[in-house]
Amino acid sequence: MTPIMDQENNKNIIYEHPMNERIRNLLRIEHLYKNIENCLKEDSEQNCRTILEVLLQISELLVRSDIKNEIIKELKRQLDVFNVLRSNDEYGNYIDIDRLNALDNRIDEQLKNLQDLSYDPGKVLRDNELVRIFNQRINIPGGTCNFDLPRLHYWLEESEFKRKQDLIDWSSDLVPIKESTNILLNNIRKSSTPTHENAESGFYHKQIGGNTPCQLIRVIMNSSSPYYPDISGVKHRFTVRFMEGQNSNIRSTQIDNDIHFELHCCIL
Repeated sequence: MTPIMDQENNKNIIYEHPMNERIRNLLRIEHLYKNIENCLKEDSEQNCRTILEVLLQISELLVRSDIKNEIIKELKRQLDVFNVLRSNDEYGNYIDIDRLNALDNRIDEQLKNLQDLSYDPGKVLRDNELVRIFNQRINIPGGTCNFDLPRLHYWLEESEFKRKQDLIDWSSDLVPIKESTNILLNNIRKSSTPTHENAESGFYHKQIGGNTPCQLIRVIMNSSSPYYPDISGVKHRFTVRFMEGQNSNIRSTQIDNDIHFELHCCIL
């Protein structure tokens, strides 16, 4: 479950829960790239180290989970959904055809990049000698000290422009993964119609009908709430338990109060 501050209203927190492994991996990639974006806001030795570590985590995730093919499948699936919507007269009055065509073009562009037989995301990073040496030591406590990796120390003392350009070059073949992830998650998040629900005694359960399984659950809470939602579920059903969250020193327990909240069941 991933909490996100609502960008349009910083008084709300959005809690997300993926309903399948594909969406879970997409959310992980998005999370890792947000860490990189935060580090890029301020140049420092530690931020450069963190960016390198996060890029290696992304590369490892891609290798371990075969996410590239999962992204390709999801891009194609969304294209099929859009084609059905476009050809169905029943939805004609509710669909922005120009926006749909623009989405199709963006997806087609990413599919072209991802399906190139020579495309191996993360290869540039993995083949770099400095990054390879760094990667061998990041799991050792304190293993990337300057006396352990003088070559890294030298690189960290390069100009800000040089280091940023190196980071851009090393992660260049990961860009289609990042952009495809953003497209897919944005489409999925916008697919839901929000509802306002009540969790009796802090508990909510929902069955989701239809042939298309739910992909993502989003629960929106006011940031001043002393409670947080613990979401669990798969495909066609899920539960939300609202837990005490203010005292981090004690084990969380489900509350007894009724809780009103905003719910998004994202099904595309």
